[in-house]
Amino acid sequence: MAEPLDIVEAQVRIPAAGGRVLSARLWRPKDGPRVPAILDLCPYRPHDVFRPVMDPLLPWWAAQGYAVLAVDTGGAGGSSGLLLDEYLKPEIDDAEAVVAWAAAQPWCDGAVGMSGLSWAAFTAIRTAARKPPALKAMVLGGVSEDGWTTDVQSLGGQMYSARIDWAGVMLMFNALPPDPQQAGDGWRATWLKRLEANRPFILPWLSHPERDAYWQRKSAPMGETPTLFYSGWADKYATSVLRIAAGWKGPARTIIGPWEHVTPTTATRGPRIGFLQEALRWWDRWLKGRETGVMADPPLRYWLGEPDGKGGLEHGVWRGVDWPAASLQAAPQSWPGPPRVLAPTPVTPATLPDDLYEDAPGPWSSGGALLTPPAEVDREVVLPVLRGRVRSDRAGGLLVARLLDVAPDGQAVRMSTAALNLGFHDGSGRFDPPKAGEWLDVTLPFQAIAWTLKKGHRVGLLLSADGWPTLWPGRAGATLTLDMDRLELSLPRADGADVRPFEPPVTAPGPAMGAAKWLDASKETFLPSGLTGAAAVAPPAFAYHLPATGTDYRLASRFELLLTDGGREAAAAKMYRAALERPGWSIRVNTRLVVRSEPKAFNVSWTIQATEKGTEIFNRTGDARVPRSAV
Repeated sequence: MAEPLDIVEAQVRIPAAGGRVLSARLWRPKDGPRVPAILDLCPYRPHDVFRPVMDPLLPWWAAQGYAVLAVDTGGAGGSSGLLLDEYLKPEIDDAEAVVAWAAAQPWCDGAVGMSGLSWAAFTAIRTAARKPPALKAMVLGGVSEDGWTTDVQSLGGQMYSARIDWAGVMLMFNALPPDPQQAGDGWRATWLKRLEANRPFILPWLSHPERDAYWQRKSAPMGETPTLFYSGWADKYATSVLRIAAGWKGPARTIIGPWEHVTPTTATRGPRIGFLQEALRWWDRWLKGRETGVMADPPLRYWLGEPDGKGGLEHGVWRGVDWPAASLQAAPQSWPGPPRVLAPTPVTPATLPDDLYEDAPGPWSSGGALLTPPAEVDREVVLPVLRGRVRSDRAGGLLVARLLDVAPDGQAVRMSTAALNLGFHDGSGRFDPPKAGEWLDVTLPFQAIAWTLKKGHRVGLLLSADGWPTLWPGRAGATLTLDMDRLELSLPRADGADVRPFEPPVTAPGPAMGAAKWLDASKETFLPSGLTGAAAVAPPAFAYHLPATGTDYRLASRFELLLTDGGREAAAAKMYRAALERPGWSIRVNTRLVVRSEPKAFNVSWTIQATEKGTEIFNRTGDARVPRSAV
């Protein structure tokens, strides 16, 4: 690899659609010829809040000969406009405009790539569907083309409880002000407009439980842009990334590791890999026309983990396989016997699990699980699927299945989870619940995994009619009956071949950071949730000083969940406290989002409070009632 180039950084303003102007950080080589551009567009504020995330990654590509931009989505950070929901048309209009703008700059050679994890990847894949002429390649992680099918919204059509947590995150982000260092003297007027327009994203989400026109407008068709996809088995988006890669119309390669919802260079779950170098091979091939061998790599490289007793996947091997696979060798398992009755019996945890989406493998009780015979040899398990026949004592119902790895000593680890709201049994996204007592053939694909079941271990299948606290209590509150003679668990294996090892991870120097200078954490308090007796998750607060902006930042949150009405309904609350402090600029934002369900409606309330230099400039509480029809 060539010696890294000297780079320069600048703050730029980009004219976008509808008169909006987007703010961006630009890194590019200091001298030399024009180079391709790489874009990352998201609402997470790379100028300040996400600077510690962006700085170790994006400048590294710039030092390899690219112009790299971290762009604030319209309505976020230093950009003008309003952000009213995820992936709406104005946002994609802006992204398309940024692609064209970058291609026309004197430092760009006309070729543009789009990069990003999560929101940035969602934006990119939807932009690619419009086929902007300058867009030549993408590197995308943790992405879904269909938010209703695979996202923070639901599993098998049943609402994630943490959907409210995510809506509360965005309520906070949309209440933050532009920094005057970016936006200039008009920052306060822009902030007030944002505060006035800020409404919880959960309102349209709850209002559209079916995969109707609202979701279809925000989905993306399979594209043609050459794309390197990535995700991790501890990230729910591995499922959608594999689905997209299988149907992608253009050149594609995919890497699935053991990681959570982060880039493979910085993941907590190892092994990390040299992701920046892998992406560089992709950029060099498709943006610079260099032959780097990327298309000789297997279409899918995946980590086959050998889990420990806590669900860790540090040990294992990298495998390569065609994707979509020509065939997956399946080993069906069945448990014939009398019908099995599943009652909706939620259990309130003393504390909420760290993983509210059950993405990551972890310890679990095997009590009541159906068990296979012990494995005679080590075997690979990928993409398990449960099929069966079920009936409900009323219209609708919820079936949840958890797949366990049970060691000879009885210690169990949850491998994956599957769920199905029976009203969405046909896969169309249209709510059509079966009649009470009607037998229904169902298929439940588990969230994607690749797992080594060790010799002597058993597969456990834990079935229930409730998914609390991961899933919201089912509206029907139904008792299910399973036809055990028709219950079958398919445990495929991919039989991949070993692949070349990845390079070790590298990063650019991160931003200079230090302890907060002016903030007093004891004075930064949450609004009360009003949920008595709720279980809570309160992650450690992020508090730091950035010399680059001269500012202290502190973001703290708390999420609470509570079963109500004897366990038939639930309530959830997300509170945030944000503090931005430097001499001459002092901002505090408090947000609270509370959602309560009852049989026929969701009751949503929210509060947004904002102060500048200790003086309250905004304080508003809203409420709404959303009819509950499906979940």
